[in-house]
Amino acid sequence: MVDGGKNDMKIESVAQLCVEYWKLAAATEKALSGVLASDGKRLEAQLKFSKRQLDVLLQDLGLRLVDFSGERFHPGLAVSVDNSGDFEEDEALVVGKTIEPTVMSDMTVIRLGRVIVAPVEQEEE
Repeated sequence: MVDGGKNDMKIESVAQLCVEYWKLAAATEKALSGVLASDGKRLEAQLKFSKRQLDVLLQDLGLRLVDFSGERFHPGLAVSVDNSGDFEEDEALVVGKTIEPTVMSDMTVIRLGRVIVAPVEQEEE
């Protein structure tokens, strides 16, 4: 909670709802890849519309969801790492997958995201 007030509890609930919707949308996008073309187009359009509605709601509330997938990992990222014990402390890492996005209000973290990290792939010379 930001300041412990009743409004902060409500914003945390909204943040949780937005994270759950984000996870549902991500799972739906993945499932759409296996759907017949005729059904897929309709479902894809509905998903795009729903995601735009979520973006409008978030904007109205002054919130945003941050997906760190593909970004270089560093201790200052507003995330918890599910597989942090798999790597050395000084190993170069990248966020391989966002399990839950971080919820922000301006520069304030409302809810930490959850990620899985992976080693940075070294380019061959």
